[in-house]
Amino acid sequence: MSTTLLSRHRRVATTRLDEARGTIGASFCPHQLALTQRGGRLDMVHNAAAIGRDVTLNYLRYGDEVRIVPGRFHSFYLVQVPLAGRARVRVGDRIVASDSTRASLGSPTEPVDMVWGDGCEQLLVHIRREAVQALAGGPDAPPVVFDPVVDLCSPGMRSWLRLVHLAVDDIEAGGALVGSELAATHLEQSLIAALLAAQPNTTSADAPATTIGSRAVRLVVAAVQAQPEKAWRLTDLAQVAGVSARSLQEAFQRHLQITPLEYVRRTRLERARRDLLDADPSGTSVTDIAARWGFFHLGRFSQVYRATFHELPSQTLAS
Repeated sequence: MSTTLLSRHRRVATTRLDEARGTIGASFCPHQLALTQRGGRLDMVHNAAAIGRDVTLNYLRYGDEVRIVPGRFHSFYLVQVPLAGRARVRVGDRIVASDSTRASLGSPTEPVDMVWGDGCEQLLVHIRREAVQALAGGPDAPPVVFDPVVDLCSPGMRSWLRLVHLAVDDIEAGGALVGSELAATHLEQSLIAALLAAQPNTTSADAPATTIGSRAVRLVVAAVQAQPEKAWRLTDLAQVAGVSARSLQEAFQRHLQITPLEYVRRTRLERARRDLLDADPSGTSVTDIAARWGFFHLGRFSQVYRATFHELPSQTLAS
C-alpha cells in the first residue's frame, strides 16, 4: 500500500458509485464507472492540487477493481502513474499494462477505456491541452499525440517524474513554490517541456527552423527588461516574438547560449543585485529582496548569486 498523496487536499472520499462518478466527472470529464466484480466494494479517495493554471496533480484510488470509460478527454492530457497495484489502459488501439515501471498517457483526441485492478492507486498529472499545444507550436499546429506507453525507467521520464515529485513535496510542505506565481509558472512550463522532450509524440521528429533572425531575441529581451517582475511563461515570450516556443528556444541558444526562461532568471538576478547595492542593510534583508524577484529558496539563491557575482548576497548588502 502506498502513502496517500496530497492528503491535505481532499476533494472527495466516498463508497457510493454515483458520487464518485459525479465528482470525478466534474474534475476530469464525464465517464462510465462500474465495479467489475460481484460483491466488489468501492473505497474511493480523490485528492487534488493545482500547481498553477495548466497542471493539476491528483491522487486517486477506487478500492476494488473498477472499469472506467471516459472516451476522449478532449481538453486535457492525462499521465497516470501507478503508486500501488496495476491498471490496464486502452488508448486508441494501444493497450498499456501499467505498473510501477510503466505509466499510461492519454491524449485529448484518443479514446480511453481502462480497468484499475484491486488496490490500484495512481498519481494523475492533468495538463491542459492548450498549454501543451502552445509549447509544441501554437494553436494552429496539428494536435500533439503522445505514445501512450510511458517507460518510467527511461532517463528522460525519470527526470520528469522527479519534477512531478518536487511539486508534490512542495504542495504537501505548504506550497512555498506553488504559492508563488513566478515559481509555479516556471514549474508548469518545465513539466510540460520535459514531457514533450522525454516522451515520444507526433512532434518528436520535427526539426525547428534552422534560421531565425535575431529580431525575435531582441523583442523578448526588450520585453523582459521592461517587465522583469512579470510571471513570464515561455508561451508569453513566444507570443511577444511572434514565433513558436520551440523556435524561440533555438534562437536564444544560437544568439545568447541560454534559454529564454534562463534569460528571465538572469535578468531578475541582476535586478536583485541592484536592489542589494541600493538597500539599507538595517532595514532590508536578503530574503526580502530575493523574494521580490521570485527567488524563494534562499540557499539556492545564494549559490547562484555567488556563482554569478563572486560574492554572497549578504556581502553585497553590507557593502
